[in-house]
Amino acid sequence: MLRTSLQQLQKQTLSPIMQKSIEVLLLPVMDLNVAIDQEIETNPLLEINEDETENLKTQAEDVFNKIKAIESLPNNIPSNYNNDDEENTYERPIVKYIELEENLLKELKYELDDPLEIKIGELIIGNLDSDGYLKVTLEDIAESVGTDNINLVEKVLTTIQTFGPEGIAARDLKECLALQAKNKCPDDLKTITAQIISEYLPELASKKYLQIARKLKENIEKVKQAAKIISSLDPKPARNLRPIKGDIYIKPDITISKDDDSEIYKAHVNREGIPSLRINKTYQEMLNNSALKPEEKEFIQDNIKKALNFIQSIDQRGKTIHKIAEYILEKQKDFFQDGISSLIPMTLEDIAQALDRNKSTISRAISNKYIDTPHGMFPIKALFSQGINEQANGSVASKSIKEEIWGLVEEEEPSAPLSDSDIQEHFSKKGLQIARRTISKYRQSLRILPSNLRKN
Repeated sequence: MLRTSLQQLQKQTLSPIMQKSIEVLLLPVMDLNVAIDQEIETNPLLEINEDETENLKTQAEDVFNKIKAIESLPNNIPSNYNNDDEENTYERPIVKYIELEENLLKELKYELDDPLEIKIGELIIGNLDSDGYLKVTLEDIAESVGTDNINLVEKVLTTIQTFGPEGIAARDLKECLALQAKNKCPDDLKTITAQIISEYLPELASKKYLQIARKLKENIEKVKQAAKIISSLDPKPARNLRPIKGDIYIKPDITISKDDDSEIYKAHVNREGIPSLRINKTYQEMLNNSALKPEEKEFIQDNIKKALNFIQSIDQRGKTIHKIAEYILEKQKDFFQDGISSLIPMTLEDIAQALDRNKSTISRAISNKYIDTPHGMFPIKALFSQGINEQANGSVASKSIKEEIWGLVEEEEPSAPLSDSDIQEHFSKKGLQIARRTISKYRQSLRILPSNLRKN
């Protein structure tokens, strides 16, 4: 016997503006340039503002008033799409070149301490193809380093897969897409997106949305949303990062530089290639035409709303990265002055709490983005580190400990190299109580031989 019943359910969904904000926040500056071009191509109401002096605030309010009857239109229209009030924030930094493998190896040394794990990681990175895929098996890697611990190799691979670009070191297309989808999917789409990637890519390629929805017992609109996310992923994560010379063309999203006059360090957010955007005036004026058909009016209103959401998302992205940049500048000022040896502990939780933002928002904001400093270019997340307890002054970053160990060994007398106990005593005099086994572990992770083997 069939029955019908009503059931009230509560579930959290993201508004269109929130979804667009997440998408835009994840993009490094080079990808944002591409996204803007694509948005302009698909939305006839969005265009580049050639007149930088136009009062964009007035324009935004005017457009908003014309279509304020639309219930879903966001009320917090950005006050100035061109961000003139943050003029100093968006100076253009110098573009640098970094080899993909060199950058991955640098991150590897920061993340891992165990010499065997580092050796495994080096083999994984050395066996990536031109598209960023790992083309040897984990068993081959294990055999090469003389271990039968496949789980250890898997653990190192998982660590490398958290490095940029997203999807790097995947073993096949499904894994590559799944790695990227983790960060790009809203929570309510994570499960269905993962299922489609895992089981229904052929059907997705043929746009058999209804068939996928039936098999997954899901709403077809949800399937289409997941499909849109999957279509935005890059099946070859390293291909755009390998120009003819084999270098990665990296544009840092943040640049830290010293002002020549004041000797003060300043943070700048890169806006190179990011144009000022506006709503097409012709379409705005058409809204006042009484002869406009309902479907035409709906088309204009819908695209104005999308354009405003996109512009606001870019504005919010810039402000979020700027706040993060200012926090990093203040927190790590000694690092920018003296180098990695002065790096202090800093976590995502620290910034999230200081900026009153969600930890996931901070994670998205720094994902796959780089910071250009007086001491070189780094992935932003490379500046994050847990601390080692210090008696007098709180804590110090493990990365700075490694850097100092390296410096001590570089400057030691070849005839009387420093032992681990000597290095331990050096830190003890500075008020840092570090176990000798920790010193030994860090020394090994830096590929520094024991003192008896360094002696000339």
